[in-house]
Amino acid sequence: MYTRQGHSPSVEFPRILGIELVGEVAGYPSGSEADADDLPIGTRIATCMGGLGRHIHGSYAEYACPWKANVSRIPPTTLPIATIAAMPEMFQTAYGSLVQALELQPGESILIRGATSSVGLTAIQLARYLGAGSVAASTRSGAREKMLRDYGADEIFIDDGNIAKQAPARFDKVLELIGTKTLKDSIRCLRPKGMVCMTGIQGGEWTMDDFSPITDLPERRRLTGYSGDPKDFMALPWAKLIQAVEKGEIKVPVKEFRLDQLQEIHDNLEQGGGGPKMVVVI
Repeated sequence: MYTRQGHSPSVEFPRILGIELVGEVAGYPSGSEADADDLPIGTRIATCMGGLGRHIHGSYAEYACPWKANVSRIPPTTLPIATIAAMPEMFQTAYGSLVQALELQPGESILIRGATSSVGLTAIQLARYLGAGSVAASTRSGAREKMLRDYGADEIFIDDGNIAKQAPARFDKVLELIGTKTLKDSIRCLRPKGMVCMTGIQGGEWTMDDFSPITDLPERRRLTGYSGDPKDFMALPWAKLIQAVEKGEIKVPVKEFRLDQLQEIHDNLEQGGGGPKMVVVI
């Protein structure tokens, strides 16, 4: 969606979009058949980012040709293909934010801000899976409170832009998925030595003009960010995460669509999206 809106200036058109996919190896470009030795035809694989949909044609198609260096083998599983297809970017973003950026420790408290997105719902569950002491979540709509509790949130904040007034200096960690619009308020929600990770831009604003590290970042509070890269994706513990999904320890929020429903998906995203990950199954 962001590429179509003009927020990816490095993309040259025409270009087939789509930065992630799950599928089976169908063949190799001429001259590279030797690559089939470790990824034979029929192997189920996943790929995410690595130029897909930006520098090379992406996954909005029946066939795609990603870089082999950015292809990960999917462990054997009985999970539906739509469930697996929902996982690559969603899990990599949530897992990377919590583990690599925030370094979430067992027993710590965390606020997931903008939690009704698919990444937010996944982050709630991963935080619990990683042993967080308490997991709070925010939403602008009280109608989504039940959904957040169903995915494991202990406490819900109706987000009016000023959660710090409701919970000043309460949390060890905050995962900021709304972005710069609420970043300063999220910082004020931190305990001493706490950390905010800005990962999402649901608020639609990529930068902020009036941020002063000295005045807006109180002493002993930390700010980091996470965007992820192909190396992070390749390091994702697929076997461990798939096993957690199979056991029901983590639910994958997913809604299936057909390829000819792509416009409907983009319309939904532009209207605020939220809820399950929208997956195209071919």
